[in-house]
Amino acid sequence: MDVKNVRFPDFEAGEKGERMDQRLLGDIPVQVTVELGATELSLKEILELAEGSIIELNRLAGEPLDLKVGGQLVAQGEVVAVDDSYGLRITNVVMK
Repeated sequence: MDVKNVRFPDFEAGEKGERMDQRLLGDIPVQVTVELGATELSLKEILELAEGSIIELNRLAGEPLDLKVGGQLVAQGEVVAVDDSYGLRITNVVMK
């Protein structure tokens, strides 16, 4: 078997192609999640869960909730009631 190294062309730092228009991405749906908290349970503990079971989370009451887009933290906020649904009022945008 003849194995060869792959050679890639050298790109200069100044060479850039056409930029993508941000408006093209605006209509792409992404998964948005509001995270109340998390915990770690064993499979045994999960199998023992029943109606009325309480799971302790790693957040204190009153702490801001995390807003994640595609699994990445983007903001934090507090729960609000909007008509008969829950909502999230953004209190802090996370810039990472």
